[in-house]
Amino acid sequence: MEHWLVNHLEETGASGVIKETRRLASRVATALASLLLVQGIGAGLIGANAGVNPVGTGAKATAGTVTATATEAKMADRYTTVKRSDGLNLVFPVISDIHIGAGDKAATKFANVLKQINRIAPQYDAMVSAGDLTDKGEAMQYETFMAIYNGHKQAAARHLLAIGNHDYYGTSSAARAQKLFMDKTGMPGIYYDTWINGYHFIVIGSENKTTNGTLSDRQLGWLNTKLADHASVDKPIFVIFHQHISNTVYGSDEWGHTQKHKQLYAILARYPQAITFSGHSHYMLDDPRSVHQRDFTSFGTSAIRYPELESGMVQGNHPSDDIAQGYIVQVKDKQVIVKRRDFHRDDWTGEDWIVDYPARKPAFRYTDGRDKAKPKFGPTAKASIVPGSIHGTRATITFNQATDNLLVHAYDIDVSRESNGKHALTVHAFSEFYKHPMPASLSFDLKGLTPDTAYVAKVIAIDSFGNRSDKPLAVSFRTAALSPLRASDVTHLLSLSMYNIVGEASRLLNMRGGK
Repeated sequence: MEHWLVNHLEETGASGVIKETRRLASRVATALASLLLVQGIGAGLIGANAGVNPVGTGAKATAGTVTATATEAKMADRYTTVKRSDGLNLVFPVISDIHIGAGDKAATKFANVLKQINRIAPQYDAMVSAGDLTDKGEAMQYETFMAIYNGHKQAAARHLLAIGNHDYYGTSSAARAQKLFMDKTGMPGIYYDTWINGYHFIVIGSENKTTNGTLSDRQLGWLNTKLADHASVDKPIFVIFHQHISNTVYGSDEWGHTQKHKQLYAILARYPQAITFSGHSHYMLDDPRSVHQRDFTSFGTSAIRYPELESGMVQGNHPSDDIAQGYIVQVKDKQVIVKRRDFHRDDWTGEDWIVDYPARKPAFRYTDGRDKAKPKFGPTAKASIVPGSIHGTRATITFNQATDNLLVHAYDIDVSRESNGKHALTVHAFSEFYKHPMPASLSFDLKGLTPDTAYVAKVIAIDSFGNRSDKPLAVSFRTAALSPLRASDVTHLLSLSMYNIVGEASRLLNMRGGK
């Protein structure tokens, strides 16, 4: 700029003002360089996390300020990637929902997970946790969390912790909960960003304890600005938050963001290279819907403390409390590899999920319509009634499991009257995909039937994407007839209190129906 002005003035014969022009041009150049430096600092972090002021009740969301301590050359370095010694660009674990304070097992499981991570991912570059560090957000719970974390963390790694709804439960206001979170964890805010070896990490956080999450317009605007910083379809942008975005990954229908989730989705949808990690639902990683691509890529992170699944199944929605799952993420030049880990088994589970770069929506593989194949029962598979299980009002069915190209998720067992096809009951059951190994066969009670009646039970296999088997397994059976009550039985019933009479009558009916 300075040289152009000088040459122009010399060519036009205005050499008398050249000296003054040099002075002014120098000042302009200095001011421009300073402006660029400030903009660069505001857009992320130089060697540390960029923070925000507390957001919530009585507080105003503002992007944090970081003191400039680096040169312009240092600024440029944060966008540069240097290969690790193993040839990868980045390695980082992703865990969630640790819930310190939810029983003694929480602390034990957390410590064991961190030890395992150190063994399978030595020298990781960052540790990511997607919220619910604690069960009630109390100071002592944070202190326990940090004592375990500091005792096992890799000192050279960056630490990215998000706030979850449970982390708000122990204080009287959102502002106090946010301050406690920052004071105890050392995070610079409930939303912040950083660059790690040339890759952009953005953490956002719900602003109060509502189950489905709350994001202010201010935070969403901040996110929109941060996503644009040096954005390229050639490199992923990692975005971490607690609650899923509704209508994305497995569990987001019941446990997804409902407040401003459309705005959040729309902001991310402009960046097909974005990869989000979210927890909250505790839904297990074995289900292929835990990865989702439409306009960007989403991963559900399961949980460390305890797993959960959708309601409405006969087994209930809480599998074994011992289960703990998470990810180990490996970043290459043109791929992000997400490895699923069963920490409770000290083993990997399922195939790796791979996101390719440059990011192109038409090339997405984990879309809503990715799977149209129907589950099938093998040629020798059959359903039968367990011998000795038939009573007047119930029986037990057993059957061989079906197979699927991805995962048999559940079964519907439809029972109808053989005489007229009238529907009697439907049992919804998990395939128990959460067990390793999956059981080869399953058995379930069929209850509430009519005595001395012929029934047909049909077993339909259902995969994770709702595809149903064409040919169900079927078995016919007849419930037992009831024998007339003897006088002694009536006398016995009359001697009981009203509190016990119903249960005893049921026992007698079942006993006689089974004879």
